[in-house]
Amino acid sequence: MKDSFFHLLQTEHHIHLNHQQRQAVLHKDGPCLTLAVPGSGKTTSLICRTAHLILNHHIHPSNILSVTFSRASAKDMKKRFYEVFGKVVRQNVYFSTIHRLALRIVSRYAKMNHFEYTIIEGENSPIKKNVLLKKIYQQVNHSFPNEDELENLLSAISFVKNSMIPIKEFVSYDFEVSNFKEIYTHYESYKKKHHLIDFDDMLSLAFKILQKNNQLLSQYRKQYPYIQVDEAQDTSKVQHEIIKLLTSPRNNLFMVADDDQSIYGFRGAYPQALLNFSKTYKDSRVFFLEKNYRSSQEIVTISNTFIQGNTERYFKNMHTDNKDHAPISMVNVQNATDQLNYLLEEINQNRGTIAILYRNNLSAVPLIDTLERNHIPFSMQGFNMSFFKHWLVKDIFAFLDLSLNPYDIASFERIYYKMNGYISKASVAFIKEQPRSISVFDYLVDFPNLKPYQKKNLKRLKEDFHHLAHMKPLAALNFIEENLAYKKYLKSNCQRLKCSYENVLFIFTQLKIIASKTDSIINFMERFNEIQKILYATKNKKENTSIHLSTVHSSKGLEFDHVYLIDLVDGQFPPKSKIDHLDEEESMYLEEERRLFYVGMTRAKKSLSLVVPKFQDGAYMRPSPFLGEVKKCVDACFPQMKDLSYTSKKNTYGKGIASMIKQTNPSVSHPFKIDTFVQHKIFGTGVIKAIDGDIAQIDFKNLGIRGLSLRICIEQNVLSLL
Repeated sequence: MKDSFFHLLQTEHHIHLNHQQRQAVLHKDGPCLTLAVPGSGKTTSLICRTAHLILNHHIHPSNILSVTFSRASAKDMKKRFYEVFGKVVRQNVYFSTIHRLALRIVSRYAKMNHFEYTIIEGENSPIKKNVLLKKIYQQVNHSFPNEDELENLLSAISFVKNSMIPIKEFVSYDFEVSNFKEIYTHYESYKKKHHLIDFDDMLSLAFKILQKNNQLLSQYRKQYPYIQVDEAQDTSKVQHEIIKLLTSPRNNLFMVADDDQSIYGFRGAYPQALLNFSKTYKDSRVFFLEKNYRSSQEIVTISNTFIQGNTERYFKNMHTDNKDHAPISMVNVQNATDQLNYLLEEINQNRGTIAILYRNNLSAVPLIDTLERNHIPFSMQGFNMSFFKHWLVKDIFAFLDLSLNPYDIASFERIYYKMNGYISKASVAFIKEQPRSISVFDYLVDFPNLKPYQKKNLKRLKEDFHHLAHMKPLAALNFIEENLAYKKYLKSNCQRLKCSYENVLFIFTQLKIIASKTDSIINFMERFNEIQKILYATKNKKENTSIHLSTVHSSKGLEFDHVYLIDLVDGQFPPKSKIDHLDEEESMYLEEERRLFYVGMTRAKKSLSLVVPKFQDGAYMRPSPFLGEVKKCVDACFPQMKDLSYTSKKNTYGKGIASMIKQTNPSVSHPFKIDTFVQHKIFGTGVIKAIDGDIAQIDFKNLGIRGLSLRICIEQNVLSLL
């Protein structure tokens, strides 16, 4: 019987399953965990197993429930099943997300009890979740949340629900939200009183309903004696508990997962459930799908070795019959501009599908600008539009608006305390009461009881904003940052908000890259708005193009001929950890980041390039620590591969495409040592804190630490000993 089924697959559908895949497909009763490496044909195995249950074991299609993490995955499973087996299986097989299943349970329960829940998420919702949370936040904290604070609040609530954290244990977590417990309690009480639910409530409510309502639980168990879970590594604790309730006591559970691709810990993904599978489900079986059909020999071998740096995992030996294609390239570029030039050159040279992947969706902004300027069509996935509403972006445009229109009281009120003007609230209130007949700066100078030095400072500020209006955009942003002391405000504000200062500087850098390609402040503003429109249009467009931009998170499940992982610097990938040196938590954090890097690597079929900018806005950036790990894997697996590191021939700053040459890293003879004082012609007095090869980390009195090339400093005669 089984041989005839596999013969049918081969002759009718050209599906040739390997031994490991056949073992999984033949499994019928009892709990089973199938661990599938990237590109191992897990979806093919799952749909074949579904067909085998129906055709060979005569399980009615309506008695099989297949659930997965995302709507796209559920839709893809259903489409592929009916493309292959639609002629022989005519009844409906239920492929669903776990959220949709939970909503069915909740809605059925509500109908039984003669009431109805209102969902407060989605376009058609009469009540918007974000609006409600902003209102509650304002009531509790007496201020409205900015974009970062709202995002932290939304993430914290989702994490609590998915991780099943009781309120009494909130003290053990840093949710990075002021008075989180009080906000959460208000939010839950309001929803309960008005029969409102959000997407995460669907899960927690469904679990509670199944726990308390034996009648409903029995109905679902009878309806679905066979349950399959795809992408189980993305499943949260509450989702696992729902599945456990539904499958008991027969436990005919078939889970397909890859613990090495669990990358949604921030959403509450619970890979520990996979590691404890044999303890949770007695007499369970574990199968391995270890053959990769996607990638070249080099990519498979090095990725397989790289992920073994994690310890909390099942050991898997990913392998492939695919041939060698090209060594993994580690590409060193001078800065973000050179990175863009390098990518343009690669796009023009390569054929086939190309993915440019990044850890932080902000990396997409200059990419979009560059590709559109060069008339190169592209598609996008995973971009968060909150960049355009970020408080730093709003601040910068308030500075520029005020420089162009010194009567703009709204912009002035936003930034007056964020620069070196020492302007009081009383003076702002005074200006707001006056007619708009003279500029805000003239009103400031006329404010009563000002001391001479205060008037002098305000007159200087007026001149600064006058000059600002006539600057080139890039010079204007640098002037705001340094001369108007906005960078100093950034540091203190990031400390207050408990947000990443490195990430905020990265946002500023993306604005500077756009500014560098425009010739006036008006032109810069117009281009910024154009990019926003391009993004909206791209997000709503389903056009198939060979160029794909995506966060690594959103690329999971996809594959491309050529993959470029960009902005691979420490602090971006992995992001700077917020964990306070707790070894176990730090290790868990780095293991998830390493899994994410592994996901990015294994999207590639033919070639993989890892791109590292050396400098960001003039500051030296350390490479991602994962690059060192990859290099060790290369040395161990392919010792014959040499000269994998490349760099731009020269720093082009947008004046053409950089040609690529082998990195030589010439040694530099110099008199500089750690802890010695130096004088820089531009940056002033500083002390050398560290020297790493050619790069000296110098702490300048007014600028903070900057990474400078000693070779360049010596060649240009700009640095000397004091």
